[in-house]
Amino acid sequence: MTNRLNVVAIALAAGLPVVASAQTSYLGVAAGDADSTSAVLWTRATDGTTNPIGLTAQVSTDPNFGTIDASYSVNTDPANRDSVAKFVATGLNAGTNYYYRFVSPGNVVSGTGKFKTTPDANARVGVKFGFSGDCDGQWRPYSSIRNLPGKNLDAFINLGDTIYETASTRSAAAVVPSATNNNLTSAQAAQITTDYRRKYREQFETTTSGGFTGLKSFFAGQANYTLLDNHELGNRQYINGGAPANAINGDTDTSKDVNTTGTYMNKTAGFGAFIQAYKDYQPIRETTVSAPSDARSDGTLKMYDAHQWGKNVSYIQVDDRSYRDIRLKTAGNVDDTGPRGTNVNRTMLGTTQLNWVKQQLSDAQANGTVWKVLSVSSPIDQIGAFGSGLDGGKSWITGYRAERNNLLKYIADNNITNVIFLSTDDHQSRANELGYFDDINNQATYHRMDRVYSIVAGPIGAGGPDGVTNHSFANISNLATGLFNSQVAAGVDPVGLDANNPYLFNVRREGHASANAERSAVDFFSPDTFNYALLNFSADGSTLDVSVEGINSYAPNSFPEPGATSDVREIFGFSLSAVPAPSCVAIVGLAGVFASRRRRLA
Repeated sequence: MTNRLNVVAIALAAGLPVVASAQTSYLGVAAGDADSTSAVLWTRATDGTTNPIGLTAQVSTDPNFGTIDASYSVNTDPANRDSVAKFVATGLNAGTNYYYRFVSPGNVVSGTGKFKTTPDANARVGVKFGFSGDCDGQWRPYSSIRNLPGKNLDAFINLGDTIYETASTRSAAAVVPSATNNNLTSAQAAQITTDYRRKYREQFETTTSGGFTGLKSFFAGQANYTLLDNHELGNRQYINGGAPANAINGDTDTSKDVNTTGTYMNKTAGFGAFIQAYKDYQPIRETTVSAPSDARSDGTLKMYDAHQWGKNVSYIQVDDRSYRDIRLKTAGNVDDTGPRGTNVNRTMLGTTQLNWVKQQLSDAQANGTVWKVLSVSSPIDQIGAFGSGLDGGKSWITGYRAERNNLLKYIADNNITNVIFLSTDDHQSRANELGYFDDINNQATYHRMDRVYSIVAGPIGAGGPDGVTNHSFANISNLATGLFNSQVAAGVDPVGLDANNPYLFNVRREGHASANAERSAVDFFSPDTFNYALLNFSADGSTLDVSVEGINSYAPNSFPEPGATSDVREIFGFSLSAVPAPSCVAIVGLAGVFASRRRRLA
């Protein structure tokens, strides 16, 4: 490519005066939503004035920028986007590592970021993803991801809760509308956007002078795919984008279990205010869903997409926040985990997106793509028996069981294999096989599926793991064994991959040298760490290696700087083959599942 000027700015103020300044200060840089020819590039730059700054974005295959492959002109937008500059860099080459930076008219240069475009759809190449989520400011500066830029990832999948609205001793809480207030004034909506922008900015900042810069190096380290979850939406009524516009947090009106009102939370001013701050600070594309026959989806920000990473990996990003029906509650504002969640008309994804996901899976299987990777904000596996309350109200198995079963049975009925669901949100790490039910009211009708898995990772830094202060292998093994045994007693396919799974090999676990020979629940479980997962797909598509890496959890508001006591290390890992070993696997019912799970529980 030759140098060129190519302006593809997103919603930036057109025709405003551009002021040069030698005092430009950058918050950070980020890249996202890369495809084979383009990527979103982002920065925030200020100069102490309220005027936009004209920036030149430089993109190069040379980390030293000895040659510039492309340059783009873009303005910051202080008036409407909190001094953010964000645009789509187009005209790039497939499967190429790029470096980028921003330069102000006063020749003040930002930090350097990097990203990779997706390879040609027929290229047989290795692919390496990372994923995690949940970044609560009480656990800044997030030492768990200090080494990610050195992992040379093709992309990182950030599964939501990219900020929390709650307070820390270093940051006041962001405003949250009252549980019964959906009719916000323009001033109230503006305050939401202002407060949440502040929370996003803090993720790039140090907690002590000269300290570790939180997520700043993380955002610059690779291209990102970013999902939306509940904390970006205030963690109250706005978390249910498909609920009626007048629904409130803790609403127990069963007539709202399925939204037939024709009004939707995702069309309200409050939801829009949260989304504005999210768009400003996440390197995501800003396109609109066109679905004239589906009022729930039509005109919304499109946050679901698919990307082919060479011949053998399809990445399918799912938005399970913007369209979901209301979270089910009892009169005591406790999650209702009973039969209401089996209503076949309740939806997590909305009709348009659900049909799209199914088509993406079918197309990938038909095209010979070996691995299908789906990211979902809320876990799709199962922890407790129906109605036990062990699975939270936001999970698929509790409030959206029928649609969960619909999607998983579609995968089984169409012989779609090597499907990996990625999630965070539960603030612990675990791996499981997945299955569907012949009767969604009867646990005993469970069928485990052939080569369909769930991997839950994280948090990067959030509450839950800090409650486990004894990090010894013996203690974590006892916790895993207790969970495993309780699940078996309840008739639930228990935590961990089956010891006899013929696709499973190379099991590793910190503190368990014989993990591969003595596979047990603890080898796939970590409730006490802040972490992320790495997915490494072989170039021929034959194998996937999974590695969960992180640090021991620490107390909230302690803000420890990275050091010797927070070295990131592998906590557990395993490999999966795409084809069976000589002894083939079968999809089995519940009795067969438990008969096969002859584990040695450490």
